[in-house]
Amino acid sequence: MTTTEVDLDDLRPLVAAMVRQYGGPAHDIDDLLQDTWLSLQRVTFDPARGDWPTLCRVVARRRVHDYYRRTASHGAQCNGGKAESLEALTAVRGDSAVGGHVDDDTRRVEAADELRQVFGVLHLVQDTLGINRDRVEHFLRLHLIYDGDTTAASTALGVSAHVLRASSRDVIAFAQVIRAALEAPEDGSSIVATVASVPGTIGRHAPAYLGAAREAGGVTAVDAHALATVTGTRFNTVRQYWARVRDLARVAAWTFDHQGRPATDRHQLFPGGL
Repeated sequence: MTTTEVDLDDLRPLVAAMVRQYGGPAHDIDDLLQDTWLSLQRVTFDPARGDWPTLCRVVARRRVHDYYRRTASHGAQCNGGKAESLEALTAVRGDSAVGGHVDDDTRRVEAADELRQVFGVLHLVQDTLGINRDRVEHFLRLHLIYDGDTTAASTALGVSAHVLRASSRDVIAFAQVIRAALEAPEDGSSIVATVASVPGTIGRHAPAYLGAAREAGGVTAVDAHALATVTGTRFNTVRQYWARVRDLARVAAWTFDHQGRPATDRHQLFPGGL
């Protein structure tokens, strides 16, 4: 299992309970889940030292404790540091976790290289497909310059906290899809399967939505109303997730194209191009 295979929905009850213990506001839950995902990109996993779910829980607990300890000591202040490139995000750091981390510099360098590759592809994807590049910019600034402090980042950047959280959520999902596409076997280059591999709600809805779109003649041949009818899913649920699933499908398709091996279901989902 790679470190991007993190089901934040599974960690949400744990983080929510800890936030309540600290008396934190509800929006801290999403912020800390995103911090947990980012931290898990910097650790190495040794199955001999413990299982992956345990490592995820340990890192989540550490992020919550660190956040509220920092808040108690310094208030809602950002770290004041500057980081203008992916080097800061993928730096080899000493993040560790009981039962899952091994002090192996080689593995940490490999993990950093993998994350750098994923974000490099993401930059190409957003430029080529015209995806809102502000999302990646917001994600990097929030976590690199403002140390995950959504309030400070929102004030400094003039962007609402809601937009910052949504940007982080989307960037994490994009990164998960890109990683899955890069690691897919030669005979397994399926857009539907790749998007379905995203942990959590999006991945669970993807097969039904994209399957219906494929049967209808492509993602542009259906809308939320049609998908709700075909899949028997509530309209509000489809409306909430379809746009995100569609964006992830485009990212997956482009990543396969970028590798010179178009997905087997590309022309069924995007007959007119991306």
